[in-house]
Amino acid sequence: MTIGVQSNDINEHFNKLFSSILLEQQKFDHIKPADESKKEVLNEKLKEYESLKGRGFFYPFMATGRGHGPFVELLDGSVKFDLINAIGVNLLGHSHPIYIKANLEAATSDTMMCGNLLSYQEPYELSKVLLNAVKKSRLKHFWFSCSGSFSNDTALKILWQKKAPNYRLIAFQKSFAGRSIAMQDVTYNQAYREGMPKSIQVDHVPHYNYKNSENAIQETIAALDKLIETNGNTYCALTIELIQGEAGFIYGTKEYYKAIFEWAKKHGIYIWVDEVQSFTRTTEMFAYQMFDLDEYVDVVTIGKVLQAAGTFYTEELNPKAGLIAGTFNGSIASLNAGKATVRYLKEGNFYGEKGRIKELETKFKAKFKALSEGSCKGKIPYYGGIGTMLSFEVGDGSVDVTNKFMKKLFENGIISFSAGKEPTRVRFLLPLPLLDSHIDEIFSIVEKTVLETIN
Repeated sequence: MTIGVQSNDINEHFNKLFSSILLEQQKFDHIKPADESKKEVLNEKLKEYESLKGRGFFYPFMATGRGHGPFVELLDGSVKFDLINAIGVNLLGHSHPIYIKANLEAATSDTMMCGNLLSYQEPYELSKVLLNAVKKSRLKHFWFSCSGSFSNDTALKILWQKKAPNYRLIAFQKSFAGRSIAMQDVTYNQAYREGMPKSIQVDHVPHYNYKNSENAIQETIAALDKLIETNGNTYCALTIELIQGEAGFIYGTKEYYKAIFEWAKKHGIYIWVDEVQSFTRTTEMFAYQMFDLDEYVDVVTIGKVLQAAGTFYTEELNPKAGLIAGTFNGSIASLNAGKATVRYLKEGNFYGEKGRIKELETKFKAKFKALSEGSCKGKIPYYGGIGTMLSFEVGDGSVDVTNKFMKKLFENGIISFSAGKEPTRVRFLLPLPLLDSHIDEIFSIVEKTVLETIN
């Protein structure tokens, strides 16, 4: 430890506490059913929390704070495979040593949160690590935000200021950008902004059409040309998720993205890549690096796995003083964890065609293939995804059938979530500490659940 109070006594207690916590958490290493005597405790707390929130929960889930690797314990005493990671946050799994250490290190500091006005060493150190990870691009600066939505808002403000009065934005069909007032307009799903006034000008074009891949580039370029024909060159930027999470992990090819980005550059339109979910989860640390798009990106937003969030931007887009600010950079613990996570992933054998992330993708797809061609033939019509972001369809892919399947899967010991509409897909966001034995058990449960719920 180099930050916060230090002494031999503190260091001794730190090491003992770290070891004790890790040893206790490691006991949660397999799924187990609920304890009948604890079921009512979970139900009562959820019922009360639902009244406090004003709405219910999709799953009867409230964690105890105990879990390890891919496993998490609920208040009813059950332990389940967590294959959604709080929608992608816990890539390293539960009670990873990095997370335990980050929290303990934060306890030696004199405050909970770091701010923009009076800075601490943690955001400085994390900024250096992050900018070193993008050094092949033109990205030169990083600004912290407290959520993925806010990092996207920062991106939009920077782009608006540079291109004023060209405020229109190009986004993609089936995109998801967040829940802020601006980002709900960038998000394609109208149900997420029901009753809301339109606040910004956004035009959506088709993303990569994997069902007609030969014409995908022409289809998108034609839609982009139509926008210029209709609105003139009034656009500040083109924003895109290279891996569309809400669409069920749809992504294009390197040639597709380069064609779109070349079009944008030709028209003087900046390129903003939203990697809030995909950051660290593909076969390179950034999805844009996996597609060899370093030379094109002007703005990149990240969050989730970082345990914080923020916006990269080029020197050209460095905004004027006063445009971006904010009270918080993030908590001491989250910034500690973010720095350690990026270093751990960068220095370990996780990326590239022979890295652990590609290995997990290959193993899961092979298992899906075996099920879809074997005992579950006709019941799993689609499976796909990339890296640790995988999805599959069950039955007719309807919302009702998919929800029924996911809730039964939850009962059987696996936590998942949905993505997309018409079809709706089951979404997995895999934690890295999955063992082969875990994967075998997971697919045994998936097979059992498919056969129980899909006619």
